[in-house]
Amino acid sequence: MTEQLALTAGDGSVTGFLARGEAGRPLLVCIPGGSYNARYFDVPGHSFVRAAIEGGFSVAALNRPGYEDSTPLSRPTFAGNADALVAAIDDLWSKAKDGCTGVVLVGHSMGGAIAMHIASRPRPWPLLGIAISAIHYDAPEAVTQAWNSMPADISIEFSPEQRVQFMYGPTETYDGSVVAAASAASSPIPVAELLEVVDGWIRDFPAIAAAVDVPVHYGLSEHEQLWISSPAGVDAFAAAFTGAPSVSARQVLGVGHNIDHHHAGSQYRHDVLDWAGNLPAREETA
Repeated sequence: MTEQLALTAGDGSVTGFLARGEAGRPLLVCIPGGSYNARYFDVPGHSFVRAAIEGGFSVAALNRPGYEDSTPLSRPTFAGNADALVAAIDDLWSKAKDGCTGVVLVGHSMGGAIAMHIASRPRPWPLLGIAISAIHYDAPEAVTQAWNSMPADISIEFSPEQRVQFMYGPTETYDGSVVAAASAASSPIPVAELLEVVDGWIRDFPAIAAAVDVPVHYGLSEHEQLWISSPAGVDAFAAAFTGAPSVSARQVLGVGHNIDHHHAGSQYRHDVLDWAGNLPAREETA
């Protein structure tokens, strides 16, 4: 059973949904990437939320600012997203913390970049770790040119064909029906987010990564179209977390950008949940 959320975030609100689990486990807070709303994490047959519930976790999936009915930012930036989500998670923690050992952020793609922003700064609730995927700092030139060719002040919606091109691996790595199944998770994306991911994010990444002070779980898809993927690139990304007490990082084989939507996504979900379940509790900071 899930409950709908409308969380206070400064002068606005952040929406999403929450499922409550067993005591003694972290509260997982899922942050979707660009062009996806909270339902990215709950696509039938490929649901991180369902796997988390079965594992006894409390889990929330949030609509980032400007997605669905969450209050948009006047200027969409990853730092602005982090500001809003820190406040929203503070409200969520007050509502859902009973029995939870702390918060683990689960960020996909741009949601991973935003999770890193959050983990690099003070927050008023106990953060245990971040599990991030499908984010890097080395984009193919064709992707950079494509995003830079669009005006910054509009939003666009990817077609199913574009989603297959950018978000999925070879046809044998996923069931083609998932593209339609995930349509309810699709939302327009502000072009400003696409521009930041191939510009400001790449510039800011080293300082943000170095300031992350909690354990990190990281996966980069083997069949990435939005980033240059290699084992060496994964190692270089992981090495940037110089302030993190531990980093678990690997190239995830047999998947494209939307890891959860591929055949191998089930194993990756369970890897993340196993890692999250073993994180030690932390005292509240405020």
